[in-house]
Amino acid sequence: MYDPLVDDFPGPAQPHVRSYWQAQLGEQLAQLPPTQAALPEHADIVVIGAGYTGLNAALELAERYQQQVVLLEANKLGWGCSTRNAGFAMPGTGRLGYGDWEKRVGTDVTRAIKVEYERAFERLERHVAACPEGLQAQRGGYLKIAHSPQAINGLRSSYEILKRYEPATKWLDAPGIQARVHSPQAHAAIHYPQSFGLNPLLLLASVARQAASAGVTIIEDAPVKKWDQVEQLQRLHTTKGRICAPKVIIATNGYTPNHLHPSIHGRSLPVLSSVIVTRPLSADEKIAIGLQSTELVMDTRTLKYYYRLLPDGRLLFGGRGAIRGKDAHHPRYARHLLEALQGTFPALKQLSRETVDYYWSGWVNVALDNYPRIYSPAEGIFTSMGYCGAGVTFTQLAGQRLAELAMGEALPALPFYQSALPKFPLPHLRRLGQWGFYQLARWRSL
Repeated sequence: MYDPLVDDFPGPAQPHVRSYWQAQLGEQLAQLPPTQAALPEHADIVVIGAGYTGLNAALELAERYQQQVVLLEANKLGWGCSTRNAGFAMPGTGRLGYGDWEKRVGTDVTRAIKVEYERAFERLERHVAACPEGLQAQRGGYLKIAHSPQAINGLRSSYEILKRYEPATKWLDAPGIQARVHSPQAHAAIHYPQSFGLNPLLLLASVARQAASAGVTIIEDAPVKKWDQVEQLQRLHTTKGRICAPKVIIATNGYTPNHLHPSIHGRSLPVLSSVIVTRPLSADEKIAIGLQSTELVMDTRTLKYYYRLLPDGRLLFGGRGAIRGKDAHHPRYARHLLEALQGTFPALKQLSRETVDYYWSGWVNVALDNYPRIYSPAEGIFTSMGYCGAGVTFTQLAGQRLAELAMGEALPALPFYQSALPKFPLPHLRRLGQWGFYQLARWRSL
């Protein structure tokens, strides 16, 4: 598997991963727009990466600012985590909750951050409306579950702060959550009603069609192999030729090659998140686990597990995967997720590796201080990255903000837009630090 810290570039011409989403729809059924074969020599602005962030940025630039935009994708549209994620549309991004923000920036700025999250949902709803299938949205909210008795107090403290900003959230005690999720690892929960599940591939297709209709030139199978500067122009050398532009947006997030551009080197950590999807559960199995297909679930572990019942009755279950790309497909990681699923739902002990119909992994991008940045790391270069695996909703707005920044507009006075991503100390040892963190987190969960 492509590894951003090892490989020079991701591709070209690698097919989409064999995920549940891809098997269910495929490119034709998802109605992805046609792409261009020939790479133009010049553009007003080039966007690297055709995932959620890049597509939203390109859409905004072409639609609102009438820019000539060329969007470069190393492989196929949405080849990265935009089609590999679990489809959790949630309010927030990164790993910081409202209590964390209060301590860092105070109440007023935290309320402004909450408003920014609402704007992200508003833009997501635009893409829901533009999709004939409505993104196959499953509306019913998100449950954050205390996975052990020891986790209840911390979750309750989070809720006491949370309800000041999100008064519609509800606290569920043990009987309340057990009525909805029949699991020995469900001891209390917070219910976020605004959240919903969606089909990631349909979301990608919805934004891509809008971008193409706005005049964005989309070029697939064109990874950037070399980058230099000619006077005031950025010159990108791809497998399909060269293109020059005064401005370039980097929207590759977890798939960003380690040495794509020196201005962003060492400022993020690509982390594998892995997913299994079971065969369709029987009626009795669905009754036994109690989970409704309208609700998303994530637990309170440091290395979280997340799951949802899909529209066709399959159970999607995800968590952290391998550390290195070359180990991503090792059977032990799928086996580990299956064992975690069965620990969560003992009623599904009969499931075997053969009943796992899909297994795949994708790179999420972790920032050193746990929240993303939208900023200009160098003259004429703009980027947004570091969502920490919580970007399905926020990337829709991040793309818009990235376009505004590139066009010289002032962004809201919020932490996401006021500083650069901090550089990891000793960045060549990031993987070693990640391994140590995983070992500590697993020891604490015993």
